[in-house]
Amino acid sequence: MNTNHIATCRPGRRPARQGPRPQLSNRGWVEKSTTGTAQKMKITTKQVIIGTWNVQTLWSTGKLELLRKEMEMYNYDILGLAEMRWTGSGEMNNGEIIWSGEEKNHTKGVGFLLNKRARNALLSYNAVNARIIAARFRGAPLNLAVVQVYAPTADSTDKEIERFYEDLERVLDELPRKDIKVIVGDWNAKVGSDNSGWEKVMGRYGYGDQNDRGERLLEFATKRDLFICNTRFQQKESRKWTWRAPNGKHTNMIDLVLIERRWKSSIRNCRTYHIP
Repeated sequence: MNTNHIATCRPGRRPARQGPRPQLSNRGWVEKSTTGTAQKMKITTKQVIIGTWNVQTLWSTGKLELLRKEMEMYNYDILGLAEMRWTGSGEMNNGEIIWSGEEKNHTKGVGFLLNKRARNALLSYNAVNARIIAARFRGAPLNLAVVQVYAPTADSTDKEIERFYEDLERVLDELPRKDIKVIVGDWNAKVGSDNSGWEKVMGRYGYGDQNDRGERLLEFATKRDLFICNTRFQQKESRKWTWRAPNGKHTNMIDLVLIERRWKSSIRNCRTYHIP
């Protein structure tokens, strides 16, 4: 069973052979056209639907078409993707998919699947590395910046974790101060349900128990003045967890949506959908 997390905002052949061919990239910002359609098709902060999904791989037959169907079913504007396992970085279908992966190995990888409205509003994107990708969209009244992440897993070293957060902070520092910033993705961290001492960055409706990686995430959220949207809304337990162990006995909430705390009231809902 796959799961994806959705936030409603108010502000037969393998893919490498059938379509996406890695483009050379300096992993800096790629500017898109800001004339014509891009100026007219604004994403308003009253009706943006942002999702995140660890797809486990897009290096398999039919997975991309499944994503398109799910995007249409749930009316996503912007769907962040983790663990795509595509190599290189670039875009395909005129920006329908933007991705950033390892140069040679089919591991990790992040990206975005964008509907037509989001593609037309796309200002620029930065394929940072295989764990982080950022995109900016023309919005009204303010532009929207969305960052998709795939954090190191539990068996990674502390050094890898710190490098991930350093890269993420550098990306956030590059974004215009006025942009509404949303960070989504698979954090491989558990913040738990007890928000004692963390009231500024998480609500009362978390899930499970906190672990060390969850504490590191909460420290990052505190430093950057971010709020974890998953914990703000009272949901059924099945609408909270985003990962289930193969034996079906253990579940965790590790896919999270964060937004700058000053904009947290602009998030109208944040919940999990489980896809068979």
